Amino acid sequence: MAFNLDDLYVDPGKGDNGVWVDCWGGSKLKLAYSEGKKYKAALAKLARQHRLELDDSNEESYDIIQSITAQALSNHVLLDWDGVIVNGEEKPYTKELGYQALLAYPKLREYVTEKAADPATFRDGLIEKAKKP
Repeated sequence: MAFNLDDLYVDPGKGDNGVWVDCWGGSKLKLAYSEGKKYKAALAKLARQHRLELDDSNEESYDIIQSITAQALSNHVLLDWDGVIVNGEEKPYTKELGYQALLAYPKLREYVTEKAADPATFRDGLIEKAKKP
């Protein structure tokens, strides 16, 4: 058996502009590729801004890392959503609401991170681009 390098291909347009992926309860999330330059640059910038707080001796460093990750994801990876209910009401996506949701719900953060890191999410023929209703 051999490894097909094409399995790692990401369509640059889809990776940068995002694609709609199905999520729980019929909801959809629009995700960009997490290996993109914007996301990686945002992570690096936020880490530099918090470098003193990210010391191993700081007991709050885990929370800071989660906040940095949620902020970079909400600004550059999770681009939109449809069918997401917040406090009993369907709400449109905003970066701030995305940040709060990613920070408060580790399962959502894990799902976004997993799907956004998978090259198959951003290739033709392997997924159907969902249309926002």
